[in-house]
Amino acid sequence: MTKIMLVLLMIIGMALSGCGEQPGTAGEGDTEGTDGGEVTDGGEAGGNGGSGAASGSAVIDLDTPELAVGQWIEYGADDIPQTVTISVVSTEENQGTECYWVQLSGEGFVAQVLVDPSGIDIAFEGYEEMLDDFIVDPAAYIRENMADAEGMADMFGNDENMEKALDFLRAIRMIKFDQQGMIMAIDMAGVPEFLEGMMDDPAFKEQFQQGFTEGFTDEGGQEGLNEFLAELDNMEFSIVETEVEVAGQTVKGMEFSIIHPEGEIAAVLSSELPLIPLAYASVTGFEDDESHSVQVKGFGFEGAEDLLPGVPAQTLPAMMFLQGMQQQMGAGASQGRGLN
Repeated sequence: MTKIMLVLLMIIGMALSGCGEQPGTAGEGDTEGTDGGEVTDGGEAGGNGGSGAASGSAVIDLDTPELAVGQWIEYGADDIPQTVTISVVSTEENQGTECYWVQLSGEGFVAQVLVDPSGIDIAFEGYEEMLDDFIVDPAAYIRENMADAEGMADMFGNDENMEKALDFLRAIRMIKFDQQGMIMAIDMAGVPEFLEGMMDDPAFKEQFQQGFTEGFTDEGGQEGLNEFLAELDNMEFSIVETEVEVAGQTVKGMEFSIIHPEGEIAAVLSSELPLIPLAYASVTGFEDDESHSVQVKGFGFEGAEDLLPGVPAQTLPAMMFLQGMQQQMGAGASQGRGLN
């Protein structure tokens, strides 16, 4: 179960503008969950001689079809029988906005997130710009922004990226889950404003930078990062247009790959897929000399099943937990200074 949850996190990370507003041109998908076999690359990836700039002229398009009730996409990893499904199961008005309940489900796990689609689109506009900058010359981008812990802390913790994180939180209105057979919900109202106040505090920013740097150094992160940076000149980056077979259907997309003498990483993205533009991702070689992959097992534009129907038995405000944590931290700080 741990491995499949890591796969889920990877899928969410690849979502980017998976809840974009622009409609796509995809046809109806197979709603029976057809297994997706090997993804066949229809393009030719060009090398770059280790220059660091990505070869090819393709532009990554992540504007998946507009959210609509019934959409679903299922992912699997390697030969693990368990899968993870992301789907749109219903709508609900929240704070005057029509929002969508997006469901994540797997073996023994189900949860739903109420999202504002326009808010998600706003949140990821900035991330798309970062991706565009990265694709132009991945090696240069890594050297400029990720050469050490301080650089990474600044990249993730600067005002611009903190605001992106807040935009993302503003788009998440509620979270619903099953707790021992009872449907529970957490209301996210007030959370972005609470965190924004914390992020505006210079002491918080300083603590974030210091904690990130110390944790990275204590884990030997800089040593590993130096080894990675030294290998950048031996990596070939490429992005090419392609056609791939996904769950028995052919879709157009882009393949981004990193080729190194010891292994290869590849990801195929397609805006014709619902919800998540990731069609396939794989890692081959490197330390264990094995191949691992995540791929779409099935997808469709109708037929999603609501696994948490009905009104929650109880809705708890997330602010209650945050304020409680803040009080405990304040009390702990006071005791540490001897102010009992």
